[in-house]
Amino acid sequence: MTNKVIFNADDFGISLGVNAAIKKAYDEGILNATSLMVNQKYALQAVELSKKMSDLDLGLHVNLTNEYPVSDTSKLPLLTGKDGKFRNGFLKLFFLSMFKPKALRQEVREEMEAQILKAQKMGIKLQHIDSHRHVHMIPLIFKVMLEFKEKYGIERIRVINECALMTLKTNKNLSFLFDGGLIKYFLLRFFALLNGYSSKTYFYTMLYTCKLSKEHFRKVLVPRDFDDAEVMIHPSITEIDQNHKEDIFDENVLSDWRSKELETLLDKSVSTNFIFNQRYPFFMELYFKIERLWFQKFPEKVRFLLVGGFNTVFAYAFYAFLLAVLGLPYVVSLILQWFVTVNVSIATMRYYVFQSKGDIIAEFLKAWSVYIGLFFLNLIGLSFLIEICKINPLWAQGIYLTFSTILTYILHKYFSFHKKMNKKKQIN
Repeated sequence: MTNKVIFNADDFGISLGVNAAIKKAYDEGILNATSLMVNQKYALQAVELSKKMSDLDLGLHVNLTNEYPVSDTSKLPLLTGKDGKFRNGFLKLFFLSMFKPKALRQEVREEMEAQILKAQKMGIKLQHIDSHRHVHMIPLIFKVMLEFKEKYGIERIRVINECALMTLKTNKNLSFLFDGGLIKYFLLRFFALLNGYSSKTYFYTMLYTCKLSKEHFRKVLVPRDFDDAEVMIHPSITEIDQNHKEDIFDENVLSDWRSKELETLLDKSVSTNFIFNQRYPFFMELYFKIERLWFQKFPEKVRFLLVGGFNTVFAYAFYAFLLAVLGLPYVVSLILQWFVTVNVSIATMRYYVFQSKGDIIAEFLKAWSVYIGLFFLNLIGLSFLIEICKINPLWAQGIYLTFSTILTYILHKYFSFHKKMNKKKQIN
């Protein structure tokens, strides 16, 4: 099978300069895909241009952060402000997904489907879907996008799965340490792990977002098990947009890097520098082998005992450190220990024990409710063992943890990460 490199220009329709650059990169360079922003001023012009690019892969660049929505603003009180424009960035959307999940999910569904339907009304057959500012990687939004991917038969969804170690093996540019690229990379990779969705398309360029020169493509290693590779790029002819500044809501559109990224797309040698089916670095390969054996050889209860044992030792060691080394009171030590270790426990239980792919937010909330209940049980039990039974605080916590391990397994299995049976299976 032939491996394909997808050079995808984001922001189609955002400005005259971007539209002109995408047409030029297609006609004269290596651009073969683009993502359309249907709620932007020059979206219709972009669609007309696309008719002259017959084999261009067209997708939707879902926009939930800038300018005006497609759907009725009265239905989007969380997403839009009094001026009718979108009012939330990535972090605000993430916090809304944590604290107002039901309301946000409804609004995201409303607006995302409206944008998909508008693209179809424009005559676009969507072949892929992604988002402006990568907001679709937020677990709640990602789940909604997956639903619409299936509903409307969209082939590909963008997943941030770049291996930074492989990128850095051939690319020594360290600019990501100073421009926030590394922080963005780790944040989106973390969300990708939480989403638990695998794609056969390898995503390259997260570390150097919006700053891609030809030097970043001297040699690109694509790990094994990927059929294709996607490059996200943002070309523009900035001279055009400088003459239409009234249309620009994002100064990044006027960045000199937009012109440099266009130059990158006009260099046809760039597409020849991708090497597929490469092995991961040694320690990653070793981890993958251990992980495969872990799930193949160990049943769920054994995995729970091992992971639970690790989490128990970690929690106990941290508690002992706070109590014995820092000299904090046992109640304060207990509160700090729980605050730090509970999220580690939930994440490891979810993936390494129960292999859950359910709603990440709902599962974390349920798991936290379990741990909150166990915390108060722990506090009461610890006080009883220390104050009434006069047992050493370290021994007292050890006794409680032994008892709580069994209870934790039962509550997680049948509540936190409970897998609902498919109705079809129930009938059979």
